[in-house]
Amino acid sequence: MVPWGVTMRLETMSIAPEHFESLVEELRFRYHKWDAYVGGILRVVPHALVIAQNEHEEAVQSCIRLQGAFERAAARLFDEPAWMDRLGIPKVVQQIARAESPHPYSVVRYDLIPTATGWMAPEVNEDAPGGFNESIAGRPLFGGRLNGFAIPGDFAKSFQDSMPPGKRAGLIYATGYAEDLQHMLILADLLREKGVESVLASPEHLTCRPYGRPRICGEPVDWIFRFFPGEWYAYLDNTRTWCRTVARIPVVNPLSRLLRQTKGLYALWRETPLVDEDDTALLNKFTPHTEFFQRDRVDFYLAHREEWALKQLFGRMGDTVTLGRLCTQAVWEKAIEEAAKKPETWIAQHAFSPLPVSNGAHTLFPALGVYLINGAFAGYYSRADELGLTTHEAHYVVTAVETA
Repeated sequence: MVPWGVTMRLETMSIAPEHFESLVEELRFRYHKWDAYVGGILRVVPHALVIAQNEHEEAVQSCIRLQGAFERAAARLFDEPAWMDRLGIPKVVQQIARAESPHPYSVVRYDLIPTATGWMAPEVNEDAPGGFNESIAGRPLFGGRLNGFAIPGDFAKSFQDSMPPGKRAGLIYATGYAEDLQHMLILADLLREKGVESVLASPEHLTCRPYGRPRICGEPVDWIFRFFPGEWYAYLDNTRTWCRTVARIPVVNPLSRLLRQTKGLYALWRETPLVDEDDTALLNKFTPHTEFFQRDRVDFYLAHREEWALKQLFGRMGDTVTLGRLCTQAVWEKAIEEAAKKPETWIAQHAFSPLPVSNGAHTLFPALGVYLINGAFAGYYSRADELGLTTHEAHYVVTAVETA
């Protein structure tokens, strides 16, 4: 095995600045990536994250193994309602999850962070993972600008070939967010190419009579793609409708995925015999030590700020993460104070040292995003930032594999 951080690197694309600008515009308007600029700064870089073939294969196989372990862990949670409560799963979501009919359809993403000892997956994205637009656009827009490298996977084809059968799909998302709409529009484009109609709507627009077909905005649907955070279902008024629906048609991803999305799962298997020894060893290998926030350890957390990160059980794109090594003592003390007010909704996680990648002129910390559709590799959506904390301000970076 090649030492970590040696072969993974940044490569600048063979492209003039003005041509790169035109490709970014195509990314924004043809592939609906409207948030290419965040805070007035372009978050698409003219570089590729290049990994060796063996690194690519190991990353994919690691994610497939992790998904299996998480699946077995989640299955055990149904045996103990108290565990679901411990993980902060809303009662409404528990009801819907228990009503679901099993099916094989899923679109998930695992973010792998390179460290000196191997990949680290500090959290998973099995509930409503994003990045479809970039993954789909990567090869057609940037594939020809990389000499000696190939962009692996084909999210578009994998999605088109792997979703449930039917003539009409419901695309459910948080309608107040344009960045969520852009994900639904690219999927609607793919479904249209396969002759499948789409209905885009809020989860509140779902209806399902006791003996009728599920409908969205009055239109019958054969299956649903859910891009609405699972924990937000606690605020909906049509819980019974969702219970009837998930028992009748496939929902991708099912609400039970929230059992894997919660960061509390990382802590639970460390204090409870949730999975067998092999799965426990696998999970511990790829994840940092995590514990439910404990009030009686506040002084310890305060004294060892740079060794810890605070995270809420549910959060998106780093919005509730406080990383001790990247903040002041005053900010850390405030974060600890907030967590202590409601400790059951927070976890404390050991911080680790991510490895940077560089092309000599630029140095970034990457997060290698691996897509699995129905359990098989479907492409990458990777990001990189200057500090080692991936948030909505991170740069999108094309992922390529060495071909020679």
